Amino acid sequence: MILVKAAPVLTSELKENMCVAAMRLGPDPEWIRLHPIPFRDLEDDSKFQKYQEIKVQIIKPKTDRRPESWTPIEGTIQLGQRIGTDKDWAIRRARITSLGERTMCDLIERNRSRASPDTPSLSVVRTADTPELVITRREQEKIDLWNNRAAAMAARSSLFDNLDNRRNVYKMCPWRFRYRYQCLKDNCPGHFQTIIDWEVVALWRNINHFDNWQERMRQKLVNTLWATNRDTMLFVGNMEQHPQSFLILGIFWPPKTSYVHQAFDV
Repeated sequence: MILVKAAPVLTSELKENMCVAAMRLGPDPEWIRLHPIPFRDLEDDSKFQKYQEIKVQIIKPKTDRRPESWTPIEGTIQLGQRIGTDKDWAIRRARITSLGERTMCDLIERNRSRASPDTPSLSVVRTADTPELVITRREQEKIDLWNNRAAAMAARSSLFDNLDNRRNVYKMCPWRFRYRYQCLKDNCPGHFQTIIDWEVVALWRNINHFDNWQERMRQKLVNTLWATNRDTMLFVGNMEQHPQSFLILGIFWPPKTSYVHQAFDV
């Protein structure tokens, strides 16, 4: 079941790819990372949504040592049912609960050394309180790098391409969205992490023409997602080259019920 689709990136090889966080279903559910996926280049019958079940053939990557990481085989994605929000998100909640939770502090501590093959690089994390949303402009060098890659991709297009079918190069959002928060670990010093959820970037694209777009972002990403009637938590994952650096992959915000949670420091 797909949990998160990260915003697409342009690689140094001039390819557009994205990373997906999902969970394997079955008697022993577990996290799985699918990368790379050229999502916008997939056929329509392979383009999945969040919380949709899929079947896909996968192989272990040669360079990514994170235990949850797998590479999907091109052309093997089969779409299944999408899990909805019936009965206060009951099925979504039950499945995600089966993955367990960890504190952000313990995730970072466990990833100080990459020696263990079972060191978790994906997890559910709770915050001690409502996070602060921090919006900053990206460094100009990164914006220039992206624009240069985008121009090179466009220039590389064949003269024989069908212009009606050719998609536009994905435009980089020049803003970075981050949460500042404390996790449930005693004496947590605090965490400051970038949100890479594609839905957050899509939200910005839909509202950035407003003068008050930053206030609108905070209304959604703070006031709505972390309202008192919501049982909100984070999906987080680390960077392969920097295992102690975690990103916020997505936000899970089901209605609050009598569900009892527990963070596992293992």
